[in-house]
Amino acid sequence: MKVFRTALRVWFKHPVYLAVYVVALSFLAVAIGKSVTTTSAKTYAADRPTIAIIDRDGSPLSRGLADFLSAHAATVQVADTKVALQDATAQDYASYIAVIPSGFGADFVSAATQEKAEPKLQTIISYDSASGSLMNQLANAYLNTARTYATSRTATGQRELARLTTADMEKGAQVTMVQSKSAAAPSEQYQTFLSFSGYTIMMSIIVCAGVVMVAFNRGELRRRNLASPVSSLSRNLQIAAGCLVVALLSWAWVSILGLVVFGSVLGGVGAGVIMMLMLSLLVYCTVPLAIGFLLGQLASNEMILNAVGNIAGLAFAFLGGIWIPVSMLSSGLRQVARFIPTYYYSQALTKLSALKVVSASTLGPVFVDWAMMLLFAVVIFAAALVVGRLRMQSANAGGNAAAARSVA
Repeated sequence: MKVFRTALRVWFKHPVYLAVYVVALSFLAVAIGKSVTTTSAKTYAADRPTIAIIDRDGSPLSRGLADFLSAHAATVQVADTKVALQDATAQDYASYIAVIPSGFGADFVSAATQEKAEPKLQTIISYDSASGSLMNQLANAYLNTARTYATSRTATGQRELARLTTADMEKGAQVTMVQSKSAAAPSEQYQTFLSFSGYTIMMSIIVCAGVVMVAFNRGELRRRNLASPVSSLSRNLQIAAGCLVVALLSWAWVSILGLVVFGSVLGGVGAGVIMMLMLSLLVYCTVPLAIGFLLGQLASNEMILNAVGNIAGLAFAFLGGIWIPVSMLSSGLRQVARFIPTYYYSQALTKLSALKVVSASTLGPVFVDWAMMLLFAVVIFAAALVVGRLRMQSANAGGNAAAARSVA
């Protein structure tokens, strides 16, 4: 295991890389996580979506409906023109737009008393928010209550109908927030820290593992290794084991730092969820480990290795959902993201953060993301072994191929 011990000594002889890539970047992740504002709701507050109401009727019933909806939402003004409605829809100006047609009140009462089909509201519901659909359900509940009063002839007119309906709809149950023990979701601060740590881990492991590989690929040392009785496969596996220790130390540092800094905001979060989150980061570590091993086989200069490692880390962070959510990318980039291992790390974090109970069935989708990350790591590591083998057999390696070339 001399090669293994030498690999560790090489790594510890580069304190600058340890300070910058492992320590400094992890504290940057802490700062970004701390910058996220989190609120722990102690009381229930109903959602107030943005809506627009265009009342073409002006009857007591239509005004009652409009006032009721306005009391449960934030209203914006939209001109009653076709172009204005199209613009409001295209720009998502309001999550719910209700157009009350002319004669709606009289037609509604007439249809209810004669048990015919009532007139319908013209609604535009945003596809990007569930709050618009909830407002539509609230409007339908108001009209259903009004139809009950109109059908029973309890109300003598539209004004009385609107008053009785509004009074009934304003009644509600009191809501008390109760948090089950060990069922809370991880705080946004901790989630953000783990997400950004994907960039930290990618950068630190690629560069630190690559530095070890570059040291072993120097010409004199490579020629001396060729003359040793240790096979290239054994040598590469020992170097990979040394790089694995580097990855484990980086993962342990980031994991412990996250628990120490964000432990106070993890109250109520199940230990199983936290463990699975840290295991996701550990599985993800295999990807930069394999990339660093591959780059170390290809590069023989630390400056080139640093440049490639930084570019790869930034690209993976952007396309994989660390910098911005994947949903905000264009459709083409979303397709590209599926070929980026960081994408599956982000997906695993998202799925785990939504778990309340950790079980084999609930962890199934997470295991799929882990399998994808491990598949990336295995493919890249296998490619690194092939590259290393071919390089040892090349004329530039200093072995038999070089001797054959010199004789020729």
